[in-house]
Amino acid sequence: MKISIAATNPCHLFPLAIELAKANALGCYYSGYPAWKLRAPAGMPVLTHSVRTTMVYGALKYLPASLRPSPRSLFLWQDHGFDAWVGRRLDPCDLFHAMPGQALRGFERAKKLGARTVLNHATGPVREWVRIMEPEYRRVGLRLTDVCPYDEAWFAREEREYALADFHCVASTVVRDQLLGLGISAERIWVAGYGADTEIFHAKGRSKPARFRILFAGQASLRKGIRTLLDALQLLGERDWEMHFYGGAAPEADADFAAYAGRIPLTRHGPVSQPALADAFRQASVLVLPSLEEGFGLVIPQALNCGLPCIVSDRVGGKDLIRHRENGSIFPVGDSAALAAELAWWEENWRPAEGEHGWKEQTQKLLLSMKVEG
Repeated sequence: MKISIAATNPCHLFPLAIELAKANALGCYYSGYPAWKLRAPAGMPVLTHSVRTTMVYGALKYLPASLRPSPRSLFLWQDHGFDAWVGRRLDPCDLFHAMPGQALRGFERAKKLGARTVLNHATGPVREWVRIMEPEYRRVGLRLTDVCPYDEAWFAREEREYALADFHCVASTVVRDQLLGLGISAERIWVAGYGADTEIFHAKGRSKPARFRILFAGQASLRKGIRTLLDALQLLGERDWEMHFYGGAAPEADADFAAYAGRIPLTRHGPVSQPALADAFRQASVLVLPSLEEGFGLVIPQALNCGLPCIVSDRVGGKDLIRHRENGSIFPVGDSAALAAELAWWEENWRPAEGEHGWKEQTQKLLLSMKVEG
């Protein structure tokens, strides 16, 4: 069986492709990322078409906001151009994976070649995303359609991709249940969670921090539930704790940070390399991911591999890896008081998380699902 994969950016599909190549099951990995930056292992079958991706990130980095198109239009131009290239270039394979929003032309060609198609979801169905997030954007005086690409044209394209998909691959039971709610049969949904690079994310050298140190990793945005976290810290009052944020920050969350009046100090580090993030995980007490919507959350297996317990909302797909109050906690989404209670519990009962979550195990699970269906 040969499985081909297409994705504009490496995301979760590149590590999957690497493991498939090791198992001699990869047909080809089609990438919108420059080959020199992708750094694929020697001998791995890869084809790249990166002109649009390079132009998009160049525009975002170097052009002043007054001169560049909106990020929304830039990424749509990137994804649709990449998809059109895959639709012309896709070679015969048994199964073809692509992501929503960049799968239509590739799926059309796959059907002509006699390949089965797999829509590989990094998050849940977009209409569900919009339903969850619209009230949160209204809360801060923004219209979701002004900052995200999801409009009727996007929905129409997604529906055509769904119609062409033989199977759906999801990382969590959260997304599986959302697809079931759309009427997709359970037999057409494969659940295979994410892993982490165990050479970078490991627990060697970790110890209990001298002070209780909370860590958030990812883009601080409305979707990530930043308000819930900041409200929980305020409820906790004065504590000898630290709160560290790693990753970029979306301007949409500025008002919530500005309104924070808690006594626990916040430190914002910005984006860091994966090795630096792994070091931060090994020096922290708990990871908090309070997202309002999260198909999985790659930082969860990364943190667990570093021995870091994870406190997550019940809308985070990575909760599938969490055993409540054993290697982390699960709390009701948006419930700041419940999050505060879990933070206080872990201060009193801290112990390192145990176990290893690599990509090999998840790839084997996916291959088994494919063989059962094959």
